[in-house]
Amino acid sequence: MSIRVNLLALEPHAHGYARLVIKGWKGSQQQLEFALQRNSDDQYLHEGQVWSNNPFWFQVPEFPLAADGKSLEVLVGPKIVDTLLEGSVDTAFSFVLNEPATGIKDYGVVLPGRDVTSRAAGDEKAAPPVWKGIILADVVGSVPAPAAPVETPPVVVADPVPEPAPIPKPVIEPVVEPARAAPAPAAPKPAAAGKKKAWLIPLIIALLAIIAAGVFFWLKHSATDPVATSAPTPPPPTGAEACTLESMSTLPELTFVQTCIKKSPGSAELLEIINVAKANNHCGIAQRLYANRAQAGDLLIAAAYAHEYDPKFHKASQCFAEPDQATAAYWYETILSQDPENAEAKARFEELKP
Repeated sequence: MSIRVNLLALEPHAHGYARLVIKGWKGSQQQLEFALQRNSDDQYLHEGQVWSNNPFWFQVPEFPLAADGKSLEVLVGPKIVDTLLEGSVDTAFSFVLNEPATGIKDYGVVLPGRDVTSRAAGDEKAAPPVWKGIILADVVGSVPAPAAPVETPPVVVADPVPEPAPIPKPVIEPVVEPARAAPAPAAPKPAAAGKKKAWLIPLIIALLAIIAAGVFFWLKHSATDPVATSAPTPPPPTGAEACTLESMSTLPELTFVQTCIKKSPGSAELLEIINVAKANNHCGIAQRLYANRAQAGDLLIAAAYAHEYDPKFHKASQCFAEPDQATAAYWYETILSQDPENAEAKARFEELKP
């Protein structure tokens, strides 16, 4: 079940800072983490405003409740706000909220408010503002506050102290050590002791030969043993099999979605793939395919995704067990952001909006 994620401006306004408000979350408020993924290349945002194929989780020890007492809210700073505002008109950002302790995870799309501005829109050198008693340099993804100048203590110069007169060094007469007699050469060891250990040399040579033969035998057979030689991992399919049920069952979820989307199936074909995923309980794949294409501006897919949650069109399934008016309204609103005259989206949004 999707969550609704809004990026809203602060009051009073602060450039580069915003409230990340999450509606529809069914888990707890403590020890949560979230990831941000852009739809243009499916890469994830990391610290330092860099992107990578590997997911990165921003840790939030506790999400406070918003003013409505139902939604979660956390303050975010320029490292997140500026990145979300840098995207083009066609760029959308998926939001994944995770509760590691219970395994509860939900997905949404970040919708930046019109009043949210980047840090660059203000004075970048200014100290972070204070909002409701909170120093905004301490929020998630913010910039560190400028360090306070360190006062240098005055240097106290003491009166010079006269150096004491040098103490004369005593004259030390050299001591001549008497010559020592050279030590007598050590007596050679009897030859009998060497002869007693001479039998060890052939034994050591024989043991080394046995070990070398064993190593050679093992290397020869391991090179031809099909069990010892691991077969190379085949690359993900790129043709018609990229979006099949077999690929859904064998590939990691994200890998399947990426390879299937690269095939660029049409809207009708993608809906068939989503229906196959739903019928076989690949719910994460179905939701990712819906969200990826809906965020990219496919209004047919966005409408179908809205219908999954709209009480008027909802059909219970393992992946979409219950209707959700807020989520349906979210996707209708997404459609209206691109097609303001869409009659169905306008009517359903007016009826379902919170």
